[in-house]
Amino acid sequence: MKAETQAHALASLVQQKKHYPEYELILPSFEVKQSSLKKLDVGDVLLVGLDMFTLLLVSSSDICAHVKIVNEENMYKLKITNLEKDTLKQVHTKKYEILKCSFGMLQSRKLEVGYKVSISQLDLQKVRLFVKEKNIAEARLVEVDDEIAIEITKVKNV
Repeated sequence: MKAETQAHALASLVQQKKHYPEYELILPSFEVKQSSLKKLDVGDVLLVGLDMFTLLLVSSSDICAHVKIVNEENMYKLKITNLEKDTLKQVHTKKYEILKCSFGMLQSRKLEVGYKVSISQLDLQKVRLFVKEKNIAEARLVEVDDEIAIEITKVKNV
């Protein structure tokens, strides 16, 4: 019995250990009126202002790389197009909040231009919205007039 418990504990430790650095996949942050965020409801559509699907890899609040989605052997991957050392825009004003749209976390062995990262564990249709590191809503990507937009599917009580 003791050996079985130790085996479960060891398996749990191995699964929790992060083998490679972890990055968050996000859309570029944008500003939204505070009054609009307070009225946010299921079915609302936020126009992001992007006509191309631009994505960033961030670690904490540091932008690490710009990436694009590529199809390789019928599998979607992220291809690193540009390395960057910058911080996310975090300026909050009385009228506007910075909205961060996250697709989730992924691990990458290395960050260099041209390197491809698997995104099989992420669902790129689902996105979580954050203001000041608080998850305020869940949404999905939609297209409105040839531009990327976000449709709210669930609003969190904040």
